[in-house]
Amino acid sequence: MTWLIFIIGAMLAGFVQGLTGFAFALVAMSFWVWVLPPQLAAPLVVLASVWSHVISLRQERGQHTSSRQLVLPYIIAGLIGVPLGSYFLDLIQADTFKLLLGVFLILWCPIMLFNPQIKKIQQSGHYADASIGFLGGILGGLGGFCGSLPSAWLMLKQRPKQEQRYILRHFNFAIQLFTLVAYLAQGTLQTKLLPYALLLLIAVSVPAMLGAKLFYKISERQFKHSVLTLLFSSGCFLVFSSIVQAT
Repeated sequence: MTWLIFIIGAMLAGFVQGLTGFAFALVAMSFWVWVLPPQLAAPLVVLASVWSHVISLRQERGQHTSSRQLVLPYIIAGLIGVPLGSYFLDLIQADTFKLLLGVFLILWCPIMLFNPQIKKIQQSGHYADASIGFLGGILGGLGGFCGSLPSAWLMLKQRPKQEQRYILRHFNFAIQLFTLVAYLAQGTLQTKLLPYALLLLIAVSVPAMLGAKLFYKISERQFKHSVLTLLFSSGCFLVFSSIVQAT
């Protein structure tokens, strides 16, 4: 059952990653927290995310280069936050991690769904962008969730779709690649990950390509609502299960 849940989570996450360019960690961890400890699941999420971004970035090489200056504050601040997040990973317990993930999903999904108009956020500058990048880096070090907060922030800022996609993909790739290096330096990547990693790369690749193809066939609004509903439901179940176990 553990391997089945692991594979299903990987395939669905790969599909979402291929379709949207982010949210791999949110989808995968919604399944994996039930069968894998965070110390094992987190590096696997980062590894698979890096692999997916390598495929997508090769396909988009040379596009949206005018957005390069916009992504730098996110990346620079995010790289500073990654070591802090990876440090927290060694301290957190499995039940606490599950509860935090569930609360994060519950708070994050409505923001992405309703997309409120906040003038102060829309008019904010590079310092605010860097702060979001720093928090995204911490989430990236904690488990590969670096794209969730910046994606909500960019939608709230009403950035054009092309700029959002460029910033998210390049920020996620930079942070997750650095997180992978940090895990390697800290000894988090152990030989026991190899069976999972090999199966993960196989399970993710085809769904990611299918998701990328489907992106042009359905509306972004329809898919966005479907994914957010799934993630919000997952968050509710995670919080509920954590409360039940604690009582």
